[in-house]
Amino acid sequence: MSKLDNASMKFHLACVVKLKEKEKEGWEGWDNKKEKQYFEGRIRHDAFSELTQKRLIHISNFCMFLWNIIENKKETKDEQN
Repeated sequence: MSKLDNASMKFHLACVVKLKEKEKEGWEGWDNKKEKQYFEGRIRHDAFSELTQKRLIHISNFCMFLWNIIENKKETKDEQN
């Protein structure tokens, strides 16, 4: 495994651990397109704060939520065509 693969896997695992913690706490709605502006705002807020590992995990997870919303929108559009 390359250094890049190793770093990517460690980062991915850190993101998943945080997501699972929040899921156990009852957090949901991450795939709700109505939350798009909230996620964008959180990314901006966190990006302009001190960048710690914890904050970078938050930013990354919010990015994944937005990516998923856009991907689902694209898939829905493709299915309609």
